[in-house]
Amino acid sequence: MKKILMLTLVMFTTGIVAKAQISLGLKAGVSSSQVDVKNLKNSISEFNTADDITGYHAGAFLRLKAAGFLLQPEAYFTSTGGKVKVSDTGSGTNVQTEKFTFNRLDVPLLVGYNFFNVVRLQAGPVASVLVNGKFGDQNLQNYLDKSDWGWQAGAGFDIGNFTADLRYENVKREYTNSNQNTSFDIDNQQFILSLGFKLLGK
Repeated sequence: MKKILMLTLVMFTTGIVAKAQISLGLKAGVSSSQVDVKNLKNSISEFNTADDITGYHAGAFLRLKAAGFLLQPEAYFTSTGGKVKVSDTGSGTNVQTEKFTFNRLDVPLLVGYNFFNVVRLQAGPVASVLVNGKFGDQNLQNYLDKSDWGWQAGAGFDIGNFTADLRYENVKREYTNSNQNTSFDIDNQQFILSLGFKLLGK
């Protein structure tokens, strides 16, 4: 499925690049993110979503536009995560609130449509590379997938060289600890607000 999606995007790119208007810019912003832990195996603890945390991101984007259609690859460093309530399995005692934090390099590849050269609707896959991860004081990067896929969808608008976006993102990773024979899925969701400036193009 991923190969078919990427092939479709490559074909779409090939068809519009020759006629495309090209923009290049920088972007940064904040996010509100949470973590949902699922499919626990051989765990002595239970995890329940507690609170969102505020994250940030900064990077660059390239936008190809032709006949209203958009192709927008991006690359940025992002800090995200969420708080969870941890309790003993079964008894529900010793409840504590701990925080997952992830630093990642995310590379979205979005397709969309531009309405009146002002409003944009976009969606697409996100390749996510883990730089480091923590649960409380415990380093997790040795137990997590180093790279994985997620998706984004949202809307944006442009005024002159200024651009803004509001998106929803979902990226999942699997935690596997062979020494403890424990595993679970980490579902990291976030709402992302970005502001950007086009250095080249319109």
